[in-house]
Order: sequence, then structure tokens, then C-alpha cells
Amino acid sequence: MRLRDAAVVVFFSLACAFAAHAAPVKLEGTTWQLTKLPGHEPADLAALPRRATLRLAQGRVTGFTGCNVLTGTYTTHGASVTLKLANTLMACPEPQSGIERTFLDLLNGPLSHAVTDDRFTLTTASGAVLEFEPEPTLTLEGRTWNVREYNNGRQAVVSLLPDTRLTLAFEKGTVSGEAGCNTFRAPFKVQGNRITIGPAATTRKACADAVMTQEHEFLTALQSVSRFAIEGGILDMHRADDERALSAKPTGAK
Repeated sequence: MRLRDAAVVVFFSLACAFAAHAAPVKLEGTTWQLTKLPGHEPADLAALPRRATLRLAQGRVTGFTGCNVLTGTYTTHGASVTLKLANTLMACPEPQSGIERTFLDLLNGPLSHAVTDDRFTLTTASGAVLEFEPEPTLTLEGRTWNVREYNNGRQAVVSLLPDTRLTLAFEKGTVSGEAGCNTFRAPFKVQGNRITIGPAATTRKACADAVMTQEHEFLTALQSVSRFAIEGGILDMHRADDERALSAKPTGAK
């Protein structure tokens, strides 16, 4: 055997060995992205502003229905899983509301589950099948997050003022970005899904009163963050009292 042929054989053998020992995707602890829902086209699922998801971990269910946030508990028995769910009640246009109704209806009652070849399926007693795939992994660092909404400190999560931009970029212990009028920098520390963000230093540009008020409220919300999650392509940051502090999408996302 020639040296080059031997090298190809060794490379192929190593690749096969790596594939054989790659960690399988597990039912629990994986964020699953909905790819097939009876009565709806896959293209409609892919076109949602935020993909519908489901995550099961340590007896708790979290996810997104296509319109609202999903929470609850679950129990498993062999290949059967039973979900007890609650969701927020925001109204959405079609096809989001229709997808949500079907999704929630089919999650009722005991479901058969299976994970095969990185695909997760749930099958109802009537034989309807929902299919999922692992959500692409996003990390906190390495991208710019565009804030979509923030807590104004008066028990309300609000959208941004027109023609303003709030951004976050986490890198090597510093979060920086645009605060609507000024740019800012603040220290942060992460441990698991826990995060602490220190006071922000800003530039000193003056803008309209409403914009300056938004900037102050946003930076206050940012410093109140105690934990975060990235699901459905969305960065969700919450305070210690579980109130949402802010949510953001990565640059380039729809």
C-alpha cells in the first residue's frame, strides 16, 4: 500500500471512530426546534419570527409556541411523556396563532416519544406526529445582540422608541453596546446561566428627553439581570424576581 493510500485509510478510520463515539443527542437538556406540525407547512414553521421550541430538563418544560412563552412540568414513564403546561396570553396574527393552537392541542395527554438520528418525535394517541431537531447553538459571546424589549422599572416590558437602537456585545468580561443615545461599557461575570452585570460607563452625548429616559431605564434593567437563557434564537435575561429584564436577537436574525 502506498503511503498516501495508507494516510487516507488512517484518516477515514479516525473519522469513523469519532462519529461512533460522538455524544448522542438526549431527550432531556436539549432545546428542540419544531420542524413538522400536522396541518401546517414546514415553510410556515421556518418563517415564524421566532421558531417554536420545546425543552425538557429536570422535570421542567420551557419553550415557545410560535406566539407565546411556554412553561410547565413533565413526567416520563418508559417511552411515554405527559406534559402539564401553561403559557402567556399575547395575541398574534395568523399563521402564528393557528400554529400555536395546533401545537398546544397536540401536546395534551400522554405522548409517545423517541429520539433517533438527532430527531425528536412526539406521537399522540391518535397517531399525529410532531417532529423536532436540535436548535442551533448560540453563545452569549461572539455576536451583537439587538434588544427588542426591556423592563422600564414600572412593572412593564416595553418596545424601543422609534429610530433608536439598543445593543449588547459580551466579550472577555465586558459588555458594551448602544444605549439609544450613548454607547456604554460594563463589567460582567457568568457562572452557568447566572450572570452579574456591573454599573455602566457611558459617553456623554445629550439627546431628546424621551431617548435619555429610555437609556436610563435600559441600563438600569441591564444591571438588574441575574440569569439568562438562549432559546429559539432569542436571548432572554431575567431579574432575581423572575421578571424579564430584556430580550434580544442576534444581528442578522429576522
